[in-house]
Amino acid sequence: MSVFFFVIMIVALVTFGKVVSKLVDARSAPPALEPGRETEIESLREQVALLAGEVDRLTEEQRFMTRLLETDVPRQQRRPDSRLGGSN
Repeated sequence: MSVFFFVIMIVALVTFGKVVSKLVDARSAPPALEPGRETEIESLREQVALLAGEVDRLTEEQRFMTRLLETDVPRQQRRPDSRLGGSN
């Protein structure tokens, strides 16, 4: 192996290392946000939090209804609901 080939390999490796380093730095940097986007992102976060709360409430209602329906109460012992037009 000649000295010329060795020098070319070192220069190629150093250049390749710099290119890879720049690519890694470019990928790890967060993208710049446009002005005013922070308020939109905060608004979206609030909406997601509200939706999560609503989903939790609906899930709890569903569990309650499931437990209510799973109770073993004979049909004759149930009182009709007056809101459903049952006779009093």
